[in-house]
Amino acid sequence: MLRGLLWQYRFFVTLALVTNIGMAIFEGSTMAVFTLALGALTGQTTAEGLASLGVIGDLAGFRGLSSNALFLALIGLAVVLQLLRSGLQYANGVVTAYLVSWLEGDLRRRMFRQFVSISYPQISRYKVGDLVSYTEQIAPVGALVLNINRLISDLAVVAAYVVVLMWLSWQMTLAAVIALVLFSGVLRRFMARLRRFAERYLNANVAFNSYLVEYLHGIRIVHAFARQKYAIAQADAVINDGVQARRMSGVRWAAITPLYHGLTVVGVATFLLLGFGGMRGAPDAIPRLITFVFTLYRLLPFVTIINNNIASIYDSLPAVARVAEILRTDDKAYPTSGALAINHSARQIELRNVALRYPNSTGDALHDISLIIPRGSMTAFVGASGAGKSSLVNLLLRLYDPTVGHILADGVEIAAFDLEQWRGRIGVVDQDTIIFHTSVRENLRFGKLDATEDEIIAAAKVAYAHEFIAQFADGYDTVVGERGYRLSGGQRQRIAIARAVLRNPDILVFDEATSALDSHSERLIQAALEHLRKDHTILVIAHRLSTVVQADRIVVLDEGQIVEDGTHTELLARGGRYASLWQTQSSVDVAKSE
Repeated sequence: MLRGLLWQYRFFVTLALVTNIGMAIFEGSTMAVFTLALGALTGQTTAEGLASLGVIGDLAGFRGLSSNALFLALIGLAVVLQLLRSGLQYANGVVTAYLVSWLEGDLRRRMFRQFVSISYPQISRYKVGDLVSYTEQIAPVGALVLNINRLISDLAVVAAYVVVLMWLSWQMTLAAVIALVLFSGVLRRFMARLRRFAERYLNANVAFNSYLVEYLHGIRIVHAFARQKYAIAQADAVINDGVQARRMSGVRWAAITPLYHGLTVVGVATFLLLGFGGMRGAPDAIPRLITFVFTLYRLLPFVTIINNNIASIYDSLPAVARVAEILRTDDKAYPTSGALAINHSARQIELRNVALRYPNSTGDALHDISLIIPRGSMTAFVGASGAGKSSLVNLLLRLYDPTVGHILADGVEIAAFDLEQWRGRIGVVDQDTIIFHTSVRENLRFGKLDATEDEIIAAAKVAYAHEFIAQFADGYDTVVGERGYRLSGGQRQRIAIARAVLRNPDILVFDEATSALDSHSERLIQAALEHLRKDHTILVIAHRLSTVVQADRIVVLDEGQIVEDGTHTELLARGGRYASLWQTQSSVDVAKSE
């Protein structure tokens, strides 16, 4: 995943690499120039000797300088090299800032696109809290890229230091490298344990986020059932696991820096003694020894930083794995679309021997459903909860495809049609009304993105929503709040009805759409439906049977099968399941009125 993203931004990756290498070259050159400057003080470095180096002797104009002047000139050159290094370091920071910001933005776009593109059956298996937690792992991915850049930069500088150290004394350098490699090997095992704690801490955070979203959505029932203590206990168990993982990781992290500092002092002292013994008697021993110790002292913190960066990279890997997991496409299902364009309104919809079994379910939600729905008719589906009414809507919208059987529009499988066009011919008002945290106008325009103001108002009037919208201080510009909390249940449903009507669809589906309306509003909606049925196919899924009295056809479902079929009058005359439901609801309504 990272290779693919970084290849996309290869220009900036290349700039980051070039600036890292440039910084290392200037850093190593500075150490070498310092050695020559110290040699000038002791007489080991002369202007004539520098002339033989070519670049320094000719371009810097050092020929003929005295020892003191040569020392000052070399110190000035070292400062210039460090300023150039600082300039490259700034450039590297700018490049990586651009790279990480675009990378994180790209990941957020891809992740959101993935959420809305995965097939409905698959995305519905995730908890909302789990999906939110995936987005929270994007920042650690950006941090990983920064840490990798720092690691490359530090490794390049260490390599430059090693070259300088080898020039000064290959024997001492070899001993230092061996000691550092052994020490780093021990640290690798230490870091592996840190990664396990990081994974455990991440999993605990994911679980907590899931609990948090779930219980906040269900806060009303938590209070209604007095289950605050139970909810707190559930969250505490997850929090405690995260606290323990974080604590154990912190204890190990706390040991790293003191260990490095202690070993740095011991290492410098040891190599100073070894170098003094090994170089004693050489004419340039003092400048070389001073530069060696200074370079080694500069190098050791970089080793510390490198190991810290590696530890941070290990910490980020679980987050990267989660981001890669959700962005994978080979293990996920996506909606399939046909290629057939829709050129006219369907004259009839036919369900032929349709059965539907949801994933991970042992029984059919629908079984052997066969019926024909002609254009311009109102067909109602009634039955007890779980009878399969909403499953029919899922099939018509192609949120699910039939496990068995066929759904046809004018004799053509609806799966053969372009999916976006097919869904564009259907307007749905769900029982769980979704209102977005934006203005009333934008909520309505969600049904038709290019709708004019006149079309929006006309749709609102059909749904009997215009009157209460006009009473808002900001009218259609009123922001309704998250999940439409500023609206009553009935107002939310009427806006949802207007949104569906605005699409001017061939098929209008009302899934318990009038359940939150009072009797007066329900009668107004029924009048609107009578007007709409002239040019639309109306499908009504209702629990309140008073909503479907005027339907051309009432289909009674029970345990996923059609058990009765007819008009309101015909079904009452049969004295079957529908008549029993009607009598039960009528008795309840009479009791309420009394």
